[in-house]
Amino acid sequence: MTRERTSLLLLLVLAGVLFSINLGGYDVWPPDEPRFAEVAREMLLTGDWLAPHVNGQPYTEKPPLLFWGMALASLPGGTVTPFTARVPSVLSALVVVALTFLMARHMFGRRTAFWSALVLMTALRFWWQARTGQIDMLLTACVTVVLYHLWRWEDDRRVWRLPVIWLAVGAGLLAKGPPALVFPLLWMLVFYWGNRPARKQLHWIIGCLAALGVALLWFIPARMAIAGAQTATVSEGVGGSLFRNIIGRLFLGVSHSEKPWYYLVNLPVDLFPWSLFLPWTLWWLWKNRGESKMHWFLWCWTVPAFLFFSASIGKRQIYLLPVYPALAVIIAASVLELADSARAVWRRRTGFVWAACLALLGAAPLVVWFSPYRPAVTPAVAALALLFLALAGYALGRAFRTEGKQLHVVVASQMALVLALVPPIMFPAANPYSSAREFCAPLALLADQGRDYKLYSLGVSREEYIFNAHKFHEPLFTGLVGADKIPPDKIFDAIKIQKKARTVIAESVRKVPLASEERITPAEHGELLKAIAAAVDKTGRDAPAIRETEDEVRAELDAFAARVSGPEPAFWFVMENDWHWMQALQTSPPEYEVVRHDGMGRRSLMLMANPAAMKLLGTAK
Repeated sequence: MTRERTSLLLLLVLAGVLFSINLGGYDVWPPDEPRFAEVAREMLLTGDWLAPHVNGQPYTEKPPLLFWGMALASLPGGTVTPFTARVPSVLSALVVVALTFLMARHMFGRRTAFWSALVLMTALRFWWQARTGQIDMLLTACVTVVLYHLWRWEDDRRVWRLPVIWLAVGAGLLAKGPPALVFPLLWMLVFYWGNRPARKQLHWIIGCLAALGVALLWFIPARMAIAGAQTATVSEGVGGSLFRNIIGRLFLGVSHSEKPWYYLVNLPVDLFPWSLFLPWTLWWLWKNRGESKMHWFLWCWTVPAFLFFSASIGKRQIYLLPVYPALAVIIAASVLELADSARAVWRRRTGFVWAACLALLGAAPLVVWFSPYRPAVTPAVAALALLFLALAGYALGRAFRTEGKQLHVVVASQMALVLALVPPIMFPAANPYSSAREFCAPLALLADQGRDYKLYSLGVSREEYIFNAHKFHEPLFTGLVGADKIPPDKIFDAIKIQKKARTVIAESVRKVPLASEERITPAEHGELLKAIAAAVDKTGRDAPAIRETEDEVRAELDAFAARVSGPEPAFWFVMENDWHWMQALQTSPPEYEVVRHDGMGRRSLMLMANPAAMKLLGTAK
């Protein structure tokens, strides 16, 4: 085995360890992991691998490649678990690490290749996404195949690389849709600016059509299947989904709207600890921008994408994940030049900052101790904090004694140690504050025993409750009240009024003191109604429309109360504050008991049961 292959194998083993330690030792965490895991679970339950579903309803937000991967990983055990939900991300990350190594090897040599892979696997965001059941690492693997073969295409012009490139783009479209096209097309536009013949050699128009063809092989039959099961047409489903997820997110800010400088703030955090070298790296990159084709190649992959996503209104940290392989090569090449140079001041100061960061990590549990999350500071967490402080002392001593020589080795080794220890120690401690499993445990117990009951979700419908309850629920008050009676030209006005009505009513009940957060007395009921009426009166000309909405909501609440007041066992989820105004508006609230009342992140959620459901719980084994 050659030294190159030995180095790559060792790196993949190390990456596999970092990405998979305690991979299934904590639950799927919101917002995305439970949703995607639930899609895969329903694929296994129904045997329908063509059209994704959530809560028994078609899920048109994302393509299916990740869900297929999760379901395949779960086939041996027959069910989706936290471990199997994260396996596709781990395998995708290993592909990215390997291709980054190979690309850097052809660009700068074996030493830079080794460090490029190390930088990538120990960068905070990449490591996190490598062990998280989300789509973006799978997309990054597809796009990195494109990146690697584009570089090799520049070197050898082998025709067989073209179908590989465009098939990888097609796989990316099946992973996350149009973002798979954004990165290569931006690169082609900038890298071949003024060189149209070279760009034409990539046959990019035919390639894009071929990639779209790969995606359409799934897209069209899936949407036809959905349209066949519903009243919506295929064009409505496709058009609405594309508009909301592409045009809406990027340019209208319908989701995750952020300021233009969002990535300037968040990218350094995500690249930690290698962002500590960014001042040097940026100077190095600018200094070498025109030195060779490989520098220009990396520049054209990273900078246009950064500017494009900064200009879009909708932003998330994970959107830039496909530029991390190129960034890792840039950082590694620049850091190695710094290590070999005589610039001791740069190295020493960076070493001081790294030691300070470790010290802050060591002090963090002390802050948590004086917060509501004090139970999370277990003895193991405290011991880990002491280790961080010891590592900080060692890094500080090395910076003083050696003028920062081998600083990159210290940073990489210490960060790898931190990343290896955090999952088995910190994640289980944080799990109770991030997981809905214990909250939904009574429902899951009944579902697993085959007990029959109704489950509702009032005002909130989240996939984490479906996945952890092992039961579909019927969402109520999560959409437009009386939507079937509203003329199409009045829909937007109705949305505006109902949103305002809910805000006004919810805020008004918050100001009324209650003896119990779980149920209200007759006297408190009257005070709540008075508070709601006063708040509605203050809305001025919107008051009549809000009162009309209030009457419609009351009618639906009364219908719900009648449904759960019968002999059939029924449970329902509801936010604490929502339950206050819902009780106030109901003519005759149902009889109920509170099964669970927990803080779920920033939400205070309650699980209610009618008398028949409580009796059913009493017979559960």
